[in-house]
Amino acid sequence: MGILQWVIVLSLAYVIYYLINKYEKRVEELTRLIELNREEIRSNRERIAKNAEAVADHHEKITKHAEVVAEHHEKIEANAAGVSKNREKLELNQAIIEKLK
Repeated sequence: MGILQWVIVLSLAYVIYYLINKYEKRVEELTRLIELNREEIRSNRERIAKNAEAVADHHEKITKHAEVVAEHHEKIEANAAGVSKNREKLELNQAIIEKLK
């Protein structure tokens, strides 16, 4: 009977050792994955900061271009008015030439 008790105790000790060892391996793997994740998070934060700067630069360029487009639009409208006046003068001149012929 004494040997059976020792077999049971040793079996339980081995099972406990096996479970603890398995748990420790999982914890080590999870710790490694967490560290990798932290590095990726840091890297992503750096990229986000870099992209935010680029977005700000592009926003400034877009704003400047919008101002230039507005100026060109004003010039086009002014030129359109001049073109219509010149067309009227041309039509009058053609009418006078027709009358002189």
